[in-house]
Amino acid sequence: MNFLSPLFIWTDAMLKGGKAALDSMQDVAKRSPSARIAVIPTADAPPRRRARAKPKARANAKRKAKSRRR
Repeated sequence: MNFLSPLFIWTDAMLKGGKAALDSMQDVAKRSPSARIAVIPTADAPPRRRARAKPKARANAKRKAKSRRR
C-alpha cells in the first residue's frame, strides 16, 4: 500500500481547480467581442482654456497704477 501525502493531494486539487478556472476565462475571452476605443480628433475637441489670464490682468493693473501715478 502506497502512502500519499495530504500536501500532495491538496496541491493537486488546487492545481486542477486553477487550470479549470483559467480554461473557463479563456473561453469567455474568446467569445466576447473586442473592446472598442473611441478617439476624438483634435479638430473636434473643445478649445483649451487659457491658464495665463491672471498674470495678464495683474500686469494690466500695474500699468494702470503706474500711469495714474505720473
